[in-house]
Amino acid sequence: LQHTASLKQKEKEEIELQHLLKQAELETLKFQLNPHFIFNSLNSISSLTLTDSDRAHEMVVKLSEFMRGSLGRDDTELHTLKEELQQMNLYLDIERVRFGDRLVIDQEIDESCLNRKVPNLIMQPLYENAIKYGIYEHLGDVNIKTKCFCDGDKLNILVSNNYDSEAIPQKGKGIGLKNVRNRLELIYEKPDLVTIKKQKDVFCIELIIPQTA
Repeated sequence: LQHTASLKQKEKEEIELQHLLKQAELETLKFQLNPHFIFNSLNSISSLTLTDSDRAHEMVVKLSEFMRGSLGRDDTELHTLKEELQQMNLYLDIERVRFGDRLVIDQEIDESCLNRKVPNLIMQPLYENAIKYGIYEHLGDVNIKTKCFCDGDKLNILVSNNYDSEAIPQKGKGIGLKNVRNRLELIYEKPDLVTIKKQKDVFCIELIIPQTA
């Protein structure tokens, strides 16, 4: 009996340890904001202080709000799609100050899905990827489209952008999208929740967010 009790206690401790490790990994993934975004934003603010102080002030305010929302949240892993979109619109507003009219944002959001749950900041790497491979490799305007709709007990999120298929591709390790894959698999314990579709001049990433976590 003592041996059985000891074995059960050991199994319980192992389960608790696995849970702690999972939470630690999720926290690490959640806050892996690309430092280039912060550095680029600060450089843009520095330049704007000399040429357009009003825009510089606007960018400082938006960057502060974004960072406060990103790093100052409580320990909950999930929040509503509405909250996620509000945070992402701040991010896109900052990028629009940097890139001006070249960055065109188009959103098609099913309002019935706004209270569905999504992981915090799960969409930020998608937009970061779209800007990296759109703006920096395309001479014209870059249109980033977001579509969110419900499909039974799933929430579908699609982010697409046009790009120049003949441009020399930017070097990168794809850490942001790997981060998204890893987080979704850890949270929902399901693979294949991220689909990437690359056509001649459109790049699209689709996330499937189960509503059972």
